Amino acid sequence: MATIDRDITLTRDRLAKDASAIGRAMIEGDMEEARFRAYLLRSQASEMGLEEVEKAALMVVVMLPSDESQPKRGIGRAMLRLCDTLDVRY
Repeated sequence: MATIDRDITLTRDRLAKDASAIGRAMIEGDMEEARFRAYLLRSQASEMGLEEVEKAALMVVVMLPSDESQPKRGIGRAMLRLCDTLDVRY
């Protein structure tokens, strides 16, 4: 039976909630909020040493526009990759 690291699970759960907030902001058309959340998630992942999460969050940042226009083509795939790196199943 695998040992569950409670802290890592809670951390990934919190980051997953942040990723969900990115998606909600995009759906609502608030690219500024989505960008802010993506930068925040990337920063937190970096501080925690979660390199794969950090890289995936960077791809989301790259796909988000610097203004209020639509995200770049491929944002859905970038978000899926981010969510996959935040797998909180145990």
